[in-house]
Amino acid sequence: MKLIKTGVPVLSPSKDLQWASGAVFNPGAWYEHGKVHLLFRSIAKGYKSIKLTDSPPGEPETGFDDSYVSTIGYAESTDGVHFTLRDTPFIGPSAPFNAFGAEDPRISKIDDLYLITYTALSRPAFDPVDGVRIAMATTRDFKTIESNTLVGPPNHRDKDAVIFPERIKGKIVMLHRIVPDIQIMYFDSLEQLINPPAGLWEDYMASLDDHVVLSSEFGWEEKKVGAGPTPIRTDEGWLLIYHGVDMNHVYRMGVALLDLEDPRVVIARANVPVLEPELDFELHGDVPNVVFPEGAVVIDGVLHVYYGAADLVIGHAQVPMDELLEWLLSFKKVSV
Repeated sequence: MKLIKTGVPVLSPSKDLQWASGAVFNPGAWYEHGKVHLLFRSIAKGYKSIKLTDSPPGEPETGFDDSYVSTIGYAESTDGVHFTLRDTPFIGPSAPFNAFGAEDPRISKIDDLYLITYTALSRPAFDPVDGVRIAMATTRDFKTIESNTLVGPPNHRDKDAVIFPERIKGKIVMLHRIVPDIQIMYFDSLEQLINPPAGLWEDYMASLDDHVVLSSEFGWEEKKVGAGPTPIRTDEGWLLIYHGVDMNHVYRMGVALLDLEDPRVVIARANVPVLEPELDFELHGDVPNVVFPEGAVVIDGVLHVYYGAADLVIGHAQVPMDELLEWLLSFKKVSV
């Protein structure tokens, strides 16, 4: 099965907005009250974009590029395809922990609070001294940010964090990625997520392999996997959309089903990608051969997926949800 692509970017760099004039990509999405809220990563025009032919895409030729600083912008749509951008960034460098970028947002909601997880850079992109952590901002209206702070294990490079959109057995549950696997963490409360007690993350990291949900299984994802959009609850399980990277640094989209009561249990997992770079704007850009899904919503029974394409623009693809689930269940694990 392949998702049906719109065929052209649904959001591209804007010459009228300096902070979004170079690239707009990797969007998180949330659908509510007839409106799709989109948060996306943006880069101002003028940054360096030097690639090595013998190194992974995105690595500079020498040193690092301190002009490559991401902000997070906001756009909205009533039909899921045509978006209107807000003129000002929603999240930008505001503290030492994100001084060199706020990247790759995902959106969830617990009670009446939107939880926006994103990657925060405290060092310039590609700096040999690591400074990549998970951060989380909260809002109730996509206008005012109530809090914005680091979450996740200290002193570890951590990305691709996303929070389940409801409590599971009373717990707040977060997926994240310490290379190369997708791990899961449970919190008793939002307060524990933001202000973990001493030793919580240290104990977790000491047994990291016990918290793995997905590891690479297939050739198209053999280098690493990472969680994509907010998991979507279905009658069959949590639909998890994720990205996989092969040894040629090609990014594709995969799908799996996780148990509703225990999302550590994988019910089904497709062995082939459902979205991969094929169109010109997916094959060519700042980082070629990339589809990077981060936002997904269901509108009238249709799954809409928003993805970064070649680290330059935002693409869109869709599929009837019932058709996708029927196909995905054909990969059901025998032991489940």
